[in-house]
Amino acid sequence: MAKDFSKYNDDNPVMAILAKAKKEEAAQSNSMAILQNIAKEEAPVEKKQAPVTVVIPEPVAAPVQAAAKPVATPVETVSEPETEEAPKAEEIKKILMNISIRETTKKEWKMFFLEHDLSMTQGIETAVEYLMSEVKKNNIKLSKGGITK
Repeated sequence: MAKDFSKYNDDNPVMAILAKAKKEEAAQSNSMAILQNIAKEEAPVEKKQAPVTVVIPEPVAAPVQAAAKPVATPVETVSEPETEEAPKAEEIKKILMNISIRETTKKEWKMFFLEHDLSMTQGIETAVEYLMSEVKKNNIKLSKGGITK
């Protein structure tokens, strides 16, 4: 059964965070819409390439003498190949995970993570990563019975 969070006021830290998150979502969706409109309105612009000058120094075989003539360095002009778009980064697939815990435990965790400016997801991920690292270092042993040193 879903809880009615509207009865809580903004003085509650959980509700204040939720209100802030809603404002951030609205701002982000507005900025995304603006960016999409700009991308649609812009006509493709032909990219002009500027030549790149590469200086190749001539190898020095003998020590330089005081009366030596200055040597002209050959210069090559190389143009960079045109790239259509930068390669897209792989998207990380996120999934929803359900766990069964007591309501009081969830509230304790939520308040603990909020005190440390973390979401439930961030807090749980951090805690599990720390637990895994301690087990790998052989600092603790993890079993059904709990944690032992």
